[in-house]
Amino acid sequence: MDFLKDLKEIKEILASIDVSLQMLANKSEKRTTCFVNKRTICHRLNIPAVTLDKLIHQGIVSGGKSGIVEGLHYCKVYPEEKNSSKFLYDPYAIFDAAWTNFKND
Repeated sequence: MDFLKDLKEIKEILASIDVSLQMLANKSEKRTTCFVNKRTICHRLNIPAVTLDKLIHQGIVSGGKSGIVEGLHYCKVYPEEKNSSKFLYDPYAIFDAAWTNFKND
């Protein structure tokens, strides 16, 4: 069982490295070149999946003024999909929004 757990951890680390490399390669253009899954975004932001779901909900109820917004931060593969683990997330838009909203109190 430890082998499978280690393998899963290695997979998450490689996905995170892949996102970092994509972002570094297009640093000057800040153009989306990859979409990632929910687990990778949560791992990169070091937040639980439920927090990301709350940010998606905030984006819906605020009318796109705050939170994570469909079409800007993520997209659905199928329009009727409701499971956020099946969405594709844009790491550029999410990390940019996170840094823009960061407050050092």
